[in-house]
Amino acid sequence: MASKSLRAILIALASFSALTGCHARWNPLGSAPAYHFRVKSADATLGKMAEGTLTEEDDQYAYGLKYVIPAPGTLLINAKPSNAAVQIDIDVFTDGQVPIATTSNNTDKKLTVQDVQPGDLFIVVKESWKEAVRSKFKLMALFKPADPDGANGVYKSKAGARELSADKGNLGDIVDYSAMRRTNWWKITTQGEGDFALKFNKDEQAGKLSAEWVPEAGAPEKIDPVVGLNKKDLPPGDYYVKVTADDAGEAGKYTLATSWKGGDTCKNGGAFCFPDGAEELKLPTDNKQADVDFTKGKQFHYYKLTTKEKGKINLSFKVLTPPRGSKVACYFMKKVDEDGEKITGSGSTTKVIEPGEYFIRVIAPEIGDFGKYALATIFQPDNFILGDVVERSNNPCMLTVSAGTTQGVRAGVAATIVGAGGAPIDSGVVDSVFQNLSKVRPFGSCAKIPPNGTKVQIQAQ
Repeated sequence: MASKSLRAILIALASFSALTGCHARWNPLGSAPAYHFRVKSADATLGKMAEGTLTEEDDQYAYGLKYVIPAPGTLLINAKPSNAAVQIDIDVFTDGQVPIATTSNNTDKKLTVQDVQPGDLFIVVKESWKEAVRSKFKLMALFKPADPDGANGVYKSKAGARELSADKGNLGDIVDYSAMRRTNWWKITTQGEGDFALKFNKDEQAGKLSAEWVPEAGAPEKIDPVVGLNKKDLPPGDYYVKVTADDAGEAGKYTLATSWKGGDTCKNGGAFCFPDGAEELKLPTDNKQADVDFTKGKQFHYYKLTTKEKGKINLSFKVLTPPRGSKVACYFMKKVDEDGEKITGSGSTTKVIEPGEYFIRVIAPEIGDFGKYALATIFQPDNFILGDVVERSNNPCMLTVSAGTTQGVRAGVAATIVGAGGAPIDSGVVDSVFQNLSKVRPFGSCAKIPPNGTKVQIQAQ
């Protein structure tokens, strides 16, 4: 009897052995085992390639990755097994046990998960436990934030653009779309017209970055990373460069290098901007007002005076606008090709000159310099007849001088009105002559001529 029972047990075991030999695994429940992804998932970083191996451990053939989502946005997932014959699926979980997205029953194993929110997110890569084959895989999870500039500084907008020198500027930064630092703005200011060049250099490891040239008026222009940007005769003004990471996952370091060559600073200055076209100054007196402006191509204004006799020239120079901080200057030149002597101090100086030609140069010396000015000249010949002002009448302005025909005064000759110390006040002309008196008509107003102590130097014939 016992032998019959033993024989039955052996037959049952043989049957079971034959049955299990026909299958890779035996599960008495006939369903996949649970995978505790919240415990077993490996930490992973958005935008960096993750790797794992699907194995038979606990008969699961599943591998979990844990990501931290920093802000609202979209998640782009792409997984690929090392064995092309292996069929994988992707499940995405947040705080529940039911996936918020899956590739189950889809032939495409790329997954776009919309409206993900900040917090922990789990991606589980798996095979069907019934037909599982051990395999490695790679997975990329790209984050596309709803606000790609949410973690950026003020330079994410034009209003917060950082300054970049127009000449020999060499600055850069990092842009990163998924890190919410997509955009950098830079501001370039050119003070004068010139030839401008800009190079957009990306690191070899950088992703797809773009740069645009953005003028204050007009359409933006793409900057070729190979050719760069070249602008000939670029007008003065403010210009901007916008650098962006093009899409989710794109990031990298870049630099912007600039160069600038000034253009013709006399482009709009006319003939007076050159010594050969110098404006003539009349003797014995002349008054001029004009302006110079480096930015507008009017850097210089030249004047020329010619005298046939020895004497003194008094020069008065004053910048009218802007009243303070202007670098506009005036130089007296004995030769056209010399630097000349700057008129300093009170803006008035007296020079002894021989017969010949002399030049005066007014200059806006640097980028951005400009100004309106007044220039006054009074010539005092060495050979003159001196007389005191004995009477001054105002309507019209006329001076009675204590010198006439007896002293050699002639009508129509030039005269210089000087103060008690000999400094010139104005010029004029002899209007009429008497035996020991003459009438001299000043070119300016009588209001600036003192009634006492004034003398007149009348040119001798």
